Amino acid sequence: MNQKSQPRVVVYVDGFNFYYGALKKTHLKWVDHRALAEALLRGYSIERVKYFTARVKNRPDDPGLSQRQNDYIRALVAHADVEVHFGQFKLRPKRLPLAGNLQKFTRVISTEEKGSDVSLGAHLVWDACHDLMDTALVISNDSDLQTPVDMADKKGITVITLNPHRRSGQPRRLFGSEERTLRLRHLRRSQLPDPVIDERGGRIPKPREWK
Repeated sequence: MNQKSQPRVVVYVDGFNFYYGALKKTHLKWVDHRALAEALLRGYSIERVKYFTARVKNRPDDPGLSQRQNDYIRALVAHADVEVHFGQFKLRPKRLPLAGNLQKFTRVISTEEKGSDVSLGAHLVWDACHDLMDTALVISNDSDLQTPVDMADKKGITVITLNPHRRSGQPRRLFGSEERTLRLRHLRRSQLPDPVIDERGGRIPKPREWK
């Protein structure tokens, strides 16, 4: 890498980890992940942004859940040129003890997201081995990603991690070469326009429930 050139960065966003750590109880869900990376890494060249998620399913109490996700993903791709990679989102029955009475059990519907962490790790290692970046920004707190992070580091890639859960006090569980801290000001300054205009001139408004 030329010392005068900006380090090339590929950004890897663990979508569900980011949502539950930084966004769930806020009105800041309309995040532009390219703008967020630029705010966190000034002086770097953001080459690609990869967003790893799964298609959610509507619930009886929230029939618009999948539509909001679809609108957000369309907006990310149209405005921020983000690559989206899908895992699977599964609903399955589960038997759990009742709070206050561990001798009694009830059946609940458990939601599980599968495959996104594996996909993120695979992309990170592939990109590192094919010299597609000098630096990786991994936005996640999932310790399952530690092995691919370590492998990228051994290939000479500077791996910067960002823990989306810092604001909720959850300890750091993923370690890279460096760390960045997510602040509310980063989220506020990194929102997509409302509406986003796609390449065909169509309008993608921010979901009403997120305003």
